[in-house]
Amino acid sequence: MVRGILPFYCSEFGKHFMGPDIELGASVLSAPLECPRCGSWHTRPWSPLPAKIANQKYKKIWELTDNQKKYEHSN
Repeated sequence: MVRGILPFYCSEFGKHFMGPDIELGASVLSAPLECPRCGSWHTRPWSPLPAKIANQKYKKIWELTDNQKKYEHSN
């Protein structure tokens, strides 16, 4: 479900961009979006916390996304 528009942060590029807030698997988390500048999927909603702390809960999600993309490309 789309819940609105949020500022997102790309952990690879280090910049913010605006994108739709899409619910991640019926949870309160937002699904990562592809960075429009560098194409990375290592993104998360922007947070005032330092990136090292804010990225922690998304690291497992990014790992799962990376594995899924590798599987899709191998088939």
